Amino acid sequence: MARIDAVLDEVVDYGFSGGPRYKTNVAEYPNGFEDRDSEWKYPKHEYSTSFGNISDDRRDVIIASFHACRGRKHAIKFKDWNDFEIYDQVIQVIPSTSNPIQLYKTYAPFGPAYVTVRPIQAFKFCNIIDSSGNPVLGALDTETGLFTPVNPWATEEYRIQSAEFYVWVRFDDDYNEMTINSWSANTARVSLKEDSFDFLPTNVPDSWDD
Repeated sequence: MARIDAVLDEVVDYGFSGGPRYKTNVAEYPNGFEDRDSEWKYPKHEYSTSFGNISDDRRDVIIASFHACRGRKHAIKFKDWNDFEIYDQVIQVIPSTSNPIQLYKTYAPFGPAYVTVRPIQAFKFCNIIDSSGNPVLGALDTETGLFTPVNPWATEEYRIQSAEFYVWVRFDDDYNEMTINSWSANTARVSLKEDSFDFLPTNVPDSWDD
């Protein structure tokens, strides 16, 4: 299997659905109590969407994309319209080194005591700044989400000022249905599952319950 450095059609229909899936093992006891444990450290995202009444040209691109991916075999980038941006977020680095860092997004709706971390790998762009608000020069690998600074990381706070990202996905079926609605109006329905890179996150903090 391989990864295609391209983005599947971003203009999806209303009714687009998708989001994170966790895998929790639940043990139930005779007294009614439960013991729950997470099998996955990070979630895997799933999506179901359609591209409705699209032109013949867009239809052809989606068909060609499915062929290029050979069904479920290869991965491609997809835009999750529910979650695709990062703003003003502190990021951990490896001070006194020029080591690449894995970029990630944090979720903290209930305050800093309950921060959950999600590594992000497929970036459109990412701007990192230091504690003085100066841009950090470096190279962003938009496929893996690794950022390598030009100069060593200092002992200070760094932030992702702004970023936009995609999700690596694969088709969830080896069959791709395409419907002809009328002249030059076609509908494609697709189901997608996240397919992330393996990585060794030396700088990525644990979530609050790890």
